[in-house]
Amino acid sequence: MNEGFLFLKEDFIVTFANLVIIFLLNVLGTCLKNLKTSFLAQKAIKPVYVTTFIDSIVFLYAFKLTAVSSGYGFFLAFAAGKMFGVFLGNKIEKKLAYGLLEVDVYKHMTSGKQLADILRNEGYSVTTTIGYGMDGCERLILKTVLPRNNFNDFHQLLKSDGNVHMSVKSINQIFGKVGAVETTPKF
Repeated sequence: MNEGFLFLKEDFIVTFANLVIIFLLNVLGTCLKNLKTSFLAQKAIKPVYVTTFIDSIVFLYAFKLTAVSSGYGFFLAFAAGKMFGVFLGNKIEKKLAYGLLEVDVYKHMTSGKQLADILRNEGYSVTTTIGYGMDGCERLILKTVLPRNNFNDFHQLLKSDGNVHMSVKSINQIFGKVGAVETTPKF
């Protein structure tokens, strides 16, 4: 009877270890898929090759473990790993904040000029144009291109100016400088 108990205990440990492995492999694989999608959206192709290769190995091994195992617990571990992987991948992608944004800020003329100067003093490249708002009133449009990972600081700076209306767009490609002050060299 003691040998049977040890066999059951050993079997339980192996089964539990396989469940954990399947769960973790699917977390990793799904995170990689999320990152791959983000890289593709930003047209950053080189990291896609690496994430696709690693993801395919992870997926095949997790699928093999799930296919040869018996019980619904393995299917649940597989699905739960996928679900948690989406959550974790989203968190990682937000931390990386890979890519560029174009932000258009709409202000009244006087306060718009002041905000543009503040943004330029903080190192942002700002282009201003005149537009017309509701009832044909003149508005100043401040256009800035910046890396996504700088957006939170940029947004806090805008909030400190008061009520701000803006639109934010993802950019796939740009030529020239992005969000930095260019200085002319002195000879």
